[in-house]
Amino acid sequence: MASLLLNYKYLSKNQLSGFDNYKYSSIDTSPLSKYVMHPFWDQLVKVCPLWFPANLLTLIGWLLSLFMFILLSYYDPNFSAISQNVPRWVWLVGAVCIFCSHQFDGIDGKQARRTKSGSPLGELFDHGCDSSIVSFMAIGIFSCFGVSTATASELELFFVAVVVFYAFYFSHWEKYTTNVMYLPWAYDISQIWLSICFFATYLYGPELWRTVVYQDYSITQVLKVTLYTAAPCLCVPMSIYNQYVARRDRPEKCVSFFEGLMPMLSLTSVTLVYLYFGYFSHADIFYTNLRLYAITYGIIYANLNCRLIIAQMTNSQCDRFNILAYPLFPMIVCSQLKLVNDNKMLAVYFAFVVLGHIHYGVNVVRQLADHLNVYVFKIGKKPVKAVNGHAYTNGHSNGIKANGKVAQD
Repeated sequence: MASLLLNYKYLSKNQLSGFDNYKYSSIDTSPLSKYVMHPFWDQLVKVCPLWFPANLLTLIGWLLSLFMFILLSYYDPNFSAISQNVPRWVWLVGAVCIFCSHQFDGIDGKQARRTKSGSPLGELFDHGCDSSIVSFMAIGIFSCFGVSTATASELELFFVAVVVFYAFYFSHWEKYTTNVMYLPWAYDISQIWLSICFFATYLYGPELWRTVVYQDYSITQVLKVTLYTAAPCLCVPMSIYNQYVARRDRPEKCVSFFEGLMPMLSLTSVTLVYLYFGYFSHADIFYTNLRLYAITYGIIYANLNCRLIIAQMTNSQCDRFNILAYPLFPMIVCSQLKLVNDNKMLAVYFAFVVLGHIHYGVNVVRQLADHLNVYVFKIGKKPVKAVNGHAYTNGHSNGIKANGKVAQD
């Protein structure tokens, strides 16, 4: 039982072998990133002592985002900040958490290079944490705007989250198809913008976002239209162009056209099934339990994105569907037949998804750390033990020469 909980092997031998051959490749053309953020991070990382592990920086950034989300969930569970009278300091804490989380995410890779401790595990841990951070931040900002006729409906807010998730997903989709990560311009801009939004809410209160700026449109409605326009008009064409250029110039590095469609089909199929469950719920969970409904989708998305990251790093096929989404089919049946209260069913499903994602993340990180012979939150290699003339770490042959023999995997 303990081995299933703490030592489950999610990664296949072929995937572990893929990590051994993995090399990171990225393209960053963002002027903000190149001329502002990276020079700032180059100086900021010098504050970190050389004994401080990069993965711990990543974890701290993730914990700050999680804390911000939990704090907002407690004080504003239904996205009605004005009527809830959320304390002003909550918005300031949110701004600080987002700003600091962004800085930790910016310097973790630089710290790894500084300490010569970079590894595929570090990239996987970093991008895996980012997969859930995007959920915390996208849903967290809803508290600033709130649900109202002057801002957005519950359904509109959820679709804002879906648009943000897809925009983040594009970078990993591109990498899956081309073996190159095209870092999005929107990332640094969005992090700074979120910090500003929370700080502005601290100064002026959430009623700021209901201010009419053009005809009958409030600030929130203008931002909403901008987001809906920017995603299809900027993100999608740019992603398609990047993949076209890669297929034209480096066709041998790219997966087949149809295989390249699989990540988007996987995410879209999960999203449609989840939307069906929520939209046709007899308990109207879109309107009665939006926060729980949205964060549950966010965690499913994070798990799906983590599995895609592993597929791209190991040159293996991505999942065609997500294992955490399979319970949605019996849930839809139970909902339509009114066999179980939808809100109770969603709460149980949320717990299942959280535990499933934690189990997956913890065991994948442990398995990969053992395979690479590295610590997760400590700089340096694990000690090698010689057993019968072979070198072993935690019981696994690691191919290091011992007593005149080379261990075989």
